[in-house]
Amino acid sequence: MAAVDLTALRSFHEVCRLGSISAAAQALGYTQSAVSRQIAVLEAQLKSPLLRRHARGVRPTPAGDVLLGHAAVILSRAERAAEEVAAAGGLQSVPLRVGAVPTVTADLMPRALTAYTAAFPQARVVFAAGVTPQLLPRLLDGELGLAVVTDYPPGLPPHDGVRLLHLRDDPLYAALPAGHRLAGRDVVDLSELAGDTWVEDYAGAAAMLVSACGRAGFTPRIDIECGGWLGKQAFVAAGFGVTLVPGLLVPALRPDIAVRELRDPPTRNVYAALRTPDATGTPAAAFAAALLAAARPEDHVDLA
Repeated sequence: MAAVDLTALRSFHEVCRLGSISAAAQALGYTQSAVSRQIAVLEAQLKSPLLRRHARGVRPTPAGDVLLGHAAVILSRAERAAEEVAAAGGLQSVPLRVGAVPTVTADLMPRALTAYTAAFPQARVVFAAGVTPQLLPRLLDGELGLAVVTDYPPGLPPHDGVRLLHLRDDPLYAALPAGHRLAGRDVVDLSELAGDTWVEDYAGAAAMLVSACGRAGFTPRIDIECGGWLGKQAFVAAGFGVTLVPGLLVPALRPDIAVRELRDPPTRNVYAALRTPDATGTPAAAFAAALLAAARPEDHVDLA
């Protein structure tokens, strides 16, 4: 099996990303001839040409495309290994990289982070928001150490190498203008909102809403698409439509919105996703325990 030089692999990755040896050299702080030599070393190690020239620079050969598909994962894991070795030697704290769907950031994530940092004061957590179809591949690639993901309708597709820890069921609620005809009710049937105008983030984010309404026997009329929950709340509060909100988001909603329970509510599952090798005895496992404690405060969960 041919050994691959990581410095040369990093240079190759940058050349492919930027489409130019000179641009990659500038980005990496090398001379152009140094990058060319590194590519030559890599081609010699792999016994295959990896780049071909074209009018505007270079692009990978078929063999180069194969290598490029592995390069980001290899480099990410090498960086992670270096961080963990350094931490084992007491040189630095390894940052735990956590990704999560935005709706868990209003309440669940801050409480989990508070518990985790109380148990491990030297811990460092780097957080990024995303959506489930993006977060799981980033977890598998080693870019994230843990991801908080959701599904609705229930049933995430299987991912080899990922362990899912069920944190809680998260029922959906109706968010109505304060003066809405149903705002005086304690419980609302979703089908009673069939004739209302709906507010949603944007067309691509409407899958949960469309699925839930479809199960109630109607297709929602989405007349207002806006970016993010702040915008959705503003339109609902102003009386321009209704929307559905996950229970985890309810504590963060503005007070001039009427939040009402749904009868037989659509319910999504919330999971902590970890790579299988990290499921025990790791910072990711400890943070998953903190999430579980925050999601189920009635249960005692040991973070150690």
